[in-house]
Amino acid sequence: MPILLLSCIVFLPACAPGGQARLDDLGDLSGADTQVDSASPTEAGSMDVELERIGDAWQQPGYDIYELPADMPTLSIEIEAEAMARLDADPFSAPDERGYFVDDEGKRHEVDLNYRGAYQFLNVMTYYDLRNWKVKFDEGDLYRDRREWNFNYEPYFTQKLAYDLFRFAGVGVPGPQHVVLMLNGEYQGMYLQYEDPDNKNWLRDQFGDDDGDLYKGAYDIPGETQCFADLTWLGPEDSDYYCHYNKKTNLDEASGDYSVLRDFIQELNDISDDDFPAWLEANVDVERLRSYLVVSNFISNWDSYPQRPKNYWLYQDLRAQRMVYIPWDLDNTFDPWVDGTYNQMGTTVSVLYDLLKNEYIAPNDGEGTERPLVRRMMSMDGQTEAYLERYRELSVSILSEDYLLERLDALSTIVEPEISGTDMARLSSNNDTLTTFVQQRTAAVEAELATLP
Repeated sequence: MPILLLSCIVFLPACAPGGQARLDDLGDLSGADTQVDSASPTEAGSMDVELERIGDAWQQPGYDIYELPADMPTLSIEIEAEAMARLDADPFSAPDERGYFVDDEGKRHEVDLNYRGAYQFLNVMTYYDLRNWKVKFDEGDLYRDRREWNFNYEPYFTQKLAYDLFRFAGVGVPGPQHVVLMLNGEYQGMYLQYEDPDNKNWLRDQFGDDDGDLYKGAYDIPGETQCFADLTWLGPEDSDYYCHYNKKTNLDEASGDYSVLRDFIQELNDISDDDFPAWLEANVDVERLRSYLVVSNFISNWDSYPQRPKNYWLYQDLRAQRMVYIPWDLDNTFDPWVDGTYNQMGTTVSVLYDLLKNEYIAPNDGEGTERPLVRRMMSMDGQTEAYLERYRELSVSILSEDYLLERLDALSTIVEPEISGTDMARLSSNNDTLTTFVQQRTAAVEAELATLP
């Protein structure tokens, strides 16, 4: 079977207008060449495009590892009681409702509103009687140059810090910022604001292209049938993939056409071991994938790939002729306490955990044990050594105890004057947990790396 060079993978947890692009400040932390080759299309017809229309001015954004939010803005959502009651009656599947969003400059936008999230949203609704929000802006009336935004009640820095670390390691992510959110004039709390990858402007900023197919991996909603996305071959028909990968772009042209995804997954699984290194080199951005795996391991990201086959997006980057992996929902990180069911990592897990073989015990049927991209890559000669070298580089910079605790203090200083006493108490408690994690994890990583070649 011929090798079809479909794509190149970058592991990107989702970046946005959260910080100024400063490639000079990023230095060696990016771990990757920032130049993108606009080579001619490859053999795979699904990737054939007129690349001239994309242009040559784009440059991959970089970030200053010491950047901080300038402030903590106050934002407002306005929704009629009847509309919110309809959302409450069907919180995971209700259609969007019209309402209003007031930004930090006082501009009032008419928007589509809905709830967002699954299990964390259920916890927020059950225990705090609050809501996490999805806000969709009309074309021509965008917020911070983005169409679709998420607002999660998060009186803690877990997900904010996780996204920051990925970005500073050269892995593109959303630009999260904490805000004060009001609902119909009443204080709701300390919320984390970040955009969806399902934003053409975000895709263009990150990849210099916004015309490719975008898929969201896995379907996992409380009380419904689960469909996971482990990147294994599911069959020759587009319909074999519908439940497992939700296509988000190019819906007008070919909503049911999953050929780009099918072809990529088939190549990933079918290429022989002898041919795989050449395929990986041609199709995968190994430097960024490696940085993703290092940071993900350090923060004990047990709720995402490769531990669990969920919480990511795939984007067909037409400019670079690659498929881009964009991790998502990083709230289940920095947790020091293993629960024996979902969090099986904690602070003492090996730096090579679940990378060379399956070690994570799936908590649900259907999650499987195969993770072909990561394990095939890590089994190649020299990949473990390169991974450990990258771990050592980051462990003395953004993954060091001093850097992480100083950043935690700096972020706390920004938000503390703006939040309620209740949120302050929750933030203080979580900061204690984060501090415990950082101290124990950095010690464990340092000790293990000292014993490895």
